Amino acid sequence: MVSGNRDGVFRGREGERELLNSVLDAGTGVVLVDGAAGTGKTRLLAEAAAVAARRGFEVATAQDELDQPFLLARLAEREPQAPTLVVLDDLHLAEPGTLAALRALLPASSHEKVVWLLARRCGEGADRLFAAAAQRGAVRIELRPLTDNVIAELVTDLAGGIPDHDLRALASTAQGNPAALISLFDALREDGQVEISAEHASLRGDRLPRRTEALLRDRVSSLSGKARHVLQVASVLGPRFEPGDVAELLASSTAILLPALDEVIGAGVVTSLEDRLAFRHELVWRLVADSVPPPVRRALHREAGEMLLGRGDSAVTAAQHLLLGAQRGDVRSIDGLVAAAIAVLWNAPDAAAELAVRALELTDQASVLLVQRTVVAVRALTAAGKLAAAQALAQDALSRQVSPVSAAKLRHCVATTTLLGAQHAESVEITEALLAEPDLLPELVPWVEITRMMALLGHDRRRAEELAETVVRTHTGSPDDVLATALAVLAAIARDTGQPAAALELAREAAQAVTSHDLCAYPQLLLATLLSGLREFSEADSVVRRARSGPSSVVTKELMTSVVQARILLQAGRIEEAAVEARNALSVAEETGHTALVAPALAVLAMVAIHTGDLPAAIEHVERYRGRVPVDGIMFSRAYYQWADVLVSYVGFGLDKALGLLTDEYPGLVASGLFAEEPRAAGWFVRRAVEAGDERLAKAVVDRVERLAEENPAFRAVAAAALHARGLFDGDASLLERAAQQHRDLWARANAAEDLGVLLASSPDRAASVKALENALELYREIGASRDSARVLGRLRKLGRRRRAAPVRPSSGWSSLDDTERAIANLVAKGQTNRQISTQLFMSPHTVNFHLRKIFRKLGISSRVELVMRSRDDQ
Repeated sequence: MVSGNRDGVFRGREGERELLNSVLDAGTGVVLVDGAAGTGKTRLLAEAAAVAARRGFEVATAQDELDQPFLLARLAEREPQAPTLVVLDDLHLAEPGTLAALRALLPASSHEKVVWLLARRCGEGADRLFAAAAQRGAVRIELRPLTDNVIAELVTDLAGGIPDHDLRALASTAQGNPAALISLFDALREDGQVEISAEHASLRGDRLPRRTEALLRDRVSSLSGKARHVLQVASVLGPRFEPGDVAELLASSTAILLPALDEVIGAGVVTSLEDRLAFRHELVWRLVADSVPPPVRRALHREAGEMLLGRGDSAVTAAQHLLLGAQRGDVRSIDGLVAAAIAVLWNAPDAAAELAVRALELTDQASVLLVQRTVVAVRALTAAGKLAAAQALAQDALSRQVSPVSAAKLRHCVATTTLLGAQHAESVEITEALLAEPDLLPELVPWVEITRMMALLGHDRRRAEELAETVVRTHTGSPDDVLATALAVLAAIARDTGQPAAALELAREAAQAVTSHDLCAYPQLLLATLLSGLREFSEADSVVRRARSGPSSVVTKELMTSVVQARILLQAGRIEEAAVEARNALSVAEETGHTALVAPALAVLAMVAIHTGDLPAAIEHVERYRGRVPVDGIMFSRAYYQWADVLVSYVGFGLDKALGLLTDEYPGLVASGLFAEEPRAAGWFVRRAVEAGDERLAKAVVDRVERLAEENPAFRAVAAAALHARGLFDGDASLLERAAQQHRDLWARANAAEDLGVLLASSPDRAASVKALENALELYREIGASRDSARVLGRLRKLGRRRRAAPVRPSSGWSSLDDTERAIANLVAKGQTNRQISTQLFMSPHTVNFHLRKIFRKLGISSRVELVMRSRDDQ
């Protein structure tokens, strides 16, 4: 009946309407209306008067409290000639004489056809009148705050679209009061804060909400001084806070603060959650926090941090306050920052770096703790991927007088950053100098040995192999990280020399020997690359998932995992996802100075570009990593980069250029372990050799891959590659058909089907050729290999077959989602986070986010909440 927007669309109050209608039906009675300011009393009375007038009632209404006694006098002088509705509003403002006259009139008119509609602000006056009327049977109406569903409808009216979670949270500060809600949306509209997109309303973040802030500030200012004081202290603790923490900072108790807490909750500034209290909206929280003078705010943060440290709470939580409140010379607070940095070094390296650097800034240059804190800061910066800053800080400290112990720690940090920056020779030099020192800390020795072995793997393979073999012989006790690194180094060398069985066995041992998350998961990720190369995708995914789910969030580990995941996705035919993963890895690697991981990301992107027909990008990627000499061969073999170079050179510059690389720059490529790391390369090389009429090269490739298959009978991907190569070399359709059936990745299977179709094209059985080519086309389309699809379409046209373009999926709606997108949407609807979804679907969180953006675009939505709602509607 009332409680609506300014355009007259009424929301709520159906029960109140029914009560009023029943009294009007009776034609006599008294209705008492109680309500707080803004709850719609005046509007309710006006609507009731309009309804009564339409039903033939005379309506007598006082203009204001001054007109009330005159109206009552007129009613006392004459009897109504027709049914009458008497409307008296704001009786809490009426004079005592007016209320006395009204008390006298009500019983006297009980037999007449008069309906009295009396309203006041609840609890602010006219108590005796309302109590007496209630005793004589008056109907009571209390205008309570609007219910959540009515508020949702009203907010939709006011906003002009379905509100998102953030807008609904801000609306909740009105506490179901329609007038307050309308005022709020007037302010939001004046500030231009509401944005409408596809019938959905949200708050804009690119404009200052001056009018809205002023409105909210007025609401906070209307609170008592005690309540405002409590709010200010609570705001320092954050958007959510424990009442007990506020009480402790105020040297009080929760019981004593209870009235003030009740007041701020009742005012809609704060709400109660299951385990704590929270400001209803971030805007309200920031307004209150900004009202605390900066020096006072810093002091409160310092006191909050020390309070949390003192009672043994999380050092990380305490450090968040100490960051904002600690000052130079504040020993306890600075120690708290350092302790927190050490506590979160591996699982939150960005936070650790911020904490450690801030502690260092606050440390006096003459302090005996300066170097120790520098070591913590350098390690935290390295873990956070800020390699240049870490190296600069370490070298600056080393330029001054420092103890041998601290110097060794700082020099090892420099060795680590140079290793990650692909400066392998420099890293080797530093680590070997450290290991030559007789007094090197025992706990530092293993990490220096690990760094040296990894640097040697990229710098001097012979020495790396000798050192790793020595470690394996001498480390006969329990598994440890030095042993794991040595085994991984030997596995990488075995991979590159064409010993896939030995490489896989060594990599499995290495992954099992790892005992610390500090190792950045290299042994596990190397195992994943070997498994994926052999097309054992399920096991490879499982290994990557274990690596991702480990306790470490060190940037180097995250980057290495992304690079490995990108190539696994590429080899599994998930080209678009591979591109997303590789681009993200490349961006972060370049930004953080992880030069050693730039080449692997570029190699994957070059392969993606070839598949999708983006030749300029493929050439650019290869030229960029070719310039990084030597390509280290730590993550992927050097043969893999060479193979990508040859492939891109063929597509971009022709057969002579590609085969010239084999002679001039990569003479050992065919004899390497490439065909076990990338089995589909064997068929490609034979195809090119046959095309060039180079029987010697074709035979060398066939011999090499057949020997690998014979020596490694358990590897089905290599066996399929051998069938494929032999079938091409001998022109044997039956072998190519078997290869097309047995290949373990879609691209290789499509290659074999295409080769079969080309071979059969010159035979009388052209139908078999068409069938093979159509099978190849479907496989290429499935993985998104547009360049290969176009080539096969051309072959089919030459055979007289016109294939339609691939069926176009709808551009919007649920039917536009592919299988991966639909799986992600279903998991979001079940309340899972991006990280949880990534674990289930074997992809990184940012790949999940990439798909989510596509889902939002296709469904015309902008949030996970809307996706959940759409999913439920669809079901």
